[in-house]
Amino acid sequence: MLYFLLYRCSLIFAFVVWPLFVSGQQVANVPEAFSALSPDPKIILVENSIDVPTDRGHFQGVQVIDENGSEKLLISGSSLTTAYVLKVDLATRKSEKLISLMQAPFRHAGGIQVSEPYMVVGIEDNFVKTASKVCLFNYMENNLLKAAPSIVIDRQGEPEQQTAGATGLLPLENDFMVLVSNWDSRNWDFYHINLEKKKKQLVASFMAPDNWPGYQAINLIADNQAIYAIGLYKKEDIGYADLIFVSKRNIFELALQKVDTKPFNCAQGVDFGAAAGLQVDLEGKLHIWGTQKDASEQITINKFSQY
Repeated sequence: MLYFLLYRCSLIFAFVVWPLFVSGQQVANVPEAFSALSPDPKIILVENSIDVPTDRGHFQGVQVIDENGSEKLLISGSSLTTAYVLKVDLATRKSEKLISLMQAPFRHAGGIQVSEPYMVVGIEDNFVKTASKVCLFNYMENNLLKAAPSIVIDRQGEPEQQTAGATGLLPLENDFMVLVSNWDSRNWDFYHINLEKKKKQLVASFMAPDNWPGYQAINLIADNQAIYAIGLYKKEDIGYADLIFVSKRNIFELALQKVDTKPFNCAQGVDFGAAAGLQVDLEGKLHIWGTQKDASEQITINKFSQY
């Protein structure tokens, strides 16, 4: 209890001094936007001619970026040897480039989130399960293509305790909040990142209740009143998203509470237990994206949008 209270004080200090200014991950009302998501997808078929490594791994996370006015899909993935991101052009519906991020033992790139101009990804040793590297890449400066992160959070600990299977990224006025969950999302760590000073600080931790699922992806989103997380997972071959209250906006006090759950009718092999993620478009509309587990010559994408 003392450990939690000490970190709670750190949270209050950090996020009052640096008030939230959310760009790209904010909607008018998060619960209303979440409730209005259609359970039925738009199906997008992508032609893939790239040899994506598939041995002992699969697709892990999905995010949308704008690249010079063109929408691209970033799909993170793991394999026996390589952690990677596959970039897809949504206009041509073709895979465009395979970006190798790290090599074994850091072979597992997990769930990702984009907050322009950065992408966050946790890259872990998923065999020994004692270490991970949480990386922020400035994709607008081509640092993702170069696999040159702007900042790295090195995590080490007992097996499964300091892995980084799912990550979230929310911009502050000048800095970022990063969420990192460990193996099966049992523990959630919140970091304050100052990119100008290259500083990262763990400011709070949360142990998930036993009845919470092992989320494949956890993304952060906000409205004018509160900060939320959306956790994505599969149960009995159905895709689900949980809406989780994180904190009020005026002063950051961690109070994670599940407030809504929504099923999604994933189609043609799309699997929220493999790769999924949220998007807030330029009009402030919420979307959930998902893809199939393994790479193939045709990759199926599902896009779930607000009514």
